[in-house]
Amino acid sequence: MAPPLIQLKDIALTFGGTPLLSGVELSVSQSERVCLIGRNGSGKSTLLKIAAGLVEPDSGSRFVQPGATIRYLPQEPDFAGFATTLAYVEAGLGPGDDRYQARFILEQLGLRGDEDPAMVSGGEARRAALARVLAPSPDILLLDEPTNHLDLTTIEWLESELDSRRSALVIISHDRRFLSNLSRSTAWLDRGQISQIDRGFSA
Repeated sequence: MAPPLIQLKDIALTFGGTPLLSGVELSVSQSERVCLIGRNGSGKSTLLKIAAGLVEPDSGSRFVQPGATIRYLPQEPDFAGFATTLAYVEAGLGPGDDRYQARFILEQLGLRGDEDPAMVSGGEARRAALARVLAPSPDILLLDEPTNHLDLTTIEWLESELDSRRSALVIISHDRRFLSNLSRSTAWLDRGQISQIDRGFSA
């Protein structure tokens, strides 16, 4: 078994007096494709934010393999301070990343790069946010509802693009076909506890 790129151990988090997560474990290795499923309100998005290092749990540990790069796709991207979609996407690149990739991925997703982020539609916002996380080719992609606001053609492009990459994936999505086609293991979050099996969503 390959060593984990990212590992969460014994994660606990309480919101407003109610335990949301209790002793949750999640381990993701290189090129692994995990779908994170559970009822609405079960803490899936919060767990993804903990994995991304954006939310601090009450207790537990988060380990990321030294040198591993992570990109997190939120449900609602924050475009504050960016004059164009290209500037927003370029801000997601690391020091050694190819800047051409930002423009290339935007074009693949049907955007020019000169759009004003304050004026874009929901679908355009989602595509710009996807370009921002895809352009650096990270080791780990944490994707929260990546297909929201996308048309079928773009969803099929995204599916093919993710399938061709070596990045490890953790995906939250209501799109069952998307999960079935991409996931190879399933983490099920229920009442603060998690179960992980080495079989994709279709199983």
